[in-house]
Amino acid sequence: MAKHKNPEENIDAVTKLSLQFLAEAIGQCPTGLERSTNRDVVFAVLGFQYGAVQSAAYVAGLDEDVSSAIIEDVVSRINGMDRETVSKFLDLMPMLAKKEYPPISIGGKAIISFYNASTDEKKLTTAGSLREILRQIDEAIIMKN
Repeated sequence: MAKHKNPEENIDAVTKLSLQFLAEAIGQCPTGLERSTNRDVVFAVLGFQYGAVQSAAYVAGLDEDVSSAIIEDVVSRINGMDRETVSKFLDLMPMLAKKEYPPISIGGKAIISFYNASTDEKKLTTAGSLREILRQIDEAIIMKN
């Protein structure tokens, strides 16, 4: 991701890229995702989103405070959630990241691959990584039952 001389341009670029990537990723997921009450699904989706936006902000050279504000903004906008609810979930993400929670690292890698993809087909494939995480969760749930 190209760094801009103006920090505001970096913030705008990270926000736009994150919204574009996450809209594409969520668009490839099963319908009804936004109504899921399965805790594993909710944390996987939010972890993926957190990792993606955090990674984009890091690559753009944004500091942690600015990065946190962008993450909260993007995650609340993309999910249609109020900031207070988003904030409660996001407060847990640094701890999950330290425990190497897979959706966070997958989201972080996926957005960079999305940004670097040379074709729309490659972008679509990269954005499908969230769908794959959810498929694995579904399989695990089926195995439990």
